[in-house]
Amino acid sequence: MEHARPPPELNMDGGPVSRADAWKRWRQQFNLFVKASGVNTETAGVQASLLVNLIGPEGFDVYQTFTFGSDKEKDDVNVIIKKFDAYFGAKVNITLVRYKFFTRNQEDGESIQTYLTALRLLSKDCEFGTLQEELIKDRIVCGVRNPTIRDRLLRSDDLNLDKAIKLCQAEEVSQESGRQLCVSGECSSAVQVHGVERRSRGRGGGGGARHERRGGGGGAGAARRAHGARPPPRECAGCGGTRCDNRECPAHDAVAARVELNDSS
Repeated sequence: MEHARPPPELNMDGGPVSRADAWKRWRQQFNLFVKASGVNTETAGVQASLLVNLIGPEGFDVYQTFTFGSDKEKDDVNVIIKKFDAYFGAKVNITLVRYKFFTRNQEDGESIQTYLTALRLLSKDCEFGTLQEELIKDRIVCGVRNPTIRDRLLRSDDLNLDKAIKLCQAEEVSQESGRQLCVSGECSSAVQVHGVERRSRGRGGGGGARHERRGGGGGAGAARRAHGARPPPRECAGCGGTRCDNRECPAHDAVAARVELNDSS
């Protein structure tokens, strides 16, 4: 096939475990490319040359260190792959891969489908046998980030892997819908309406409280006045009102003049 995509160059960064994982991944991609492109129908020598050509400069340097018993071995792609396996220590460490599986938690922002794929890849070399699906389900229950989802999974009867995935996906859809509503403004509108209702209730309740302070609190005010903080206002001799002092009353001078007139008469 013309549109088959070859694997990228082998990345040999990191420690021995990282390099071994990178080689195993590259080997799988190479085998898929050979099959998809139709090169698997070619001779072993052509396939060997293609591997050396695609593996990149760092992989080629490793290839240069290999020794072959004959030119036939040098042109055999299977022999070359076995030598790369031996170089990278590609033999599976069951304890290590199981450790990676049982400590793999869902990452921040990672969808449940992506998390499931990662667990399936890790479980391939764990040799779980018939327990593989059950252990993947248990790992999802333990490793899912959202505590609400975990609670639903723990409370679910007869939980299996398919049911666990559907519950997680349903919760993801619900959360995504909520986020879209907030982005579109409906969430903020609801918050604003709720805030107006709270303020309205606050004004009503506060008004009642103030009314009680004015009305019902009159008894307390009367009691304070009864204890004599201020005496009741006296009637003004000039104008007869209660809002002015006798000396400040506009009619004070007229009253004084009348008093003097009466006294002189």
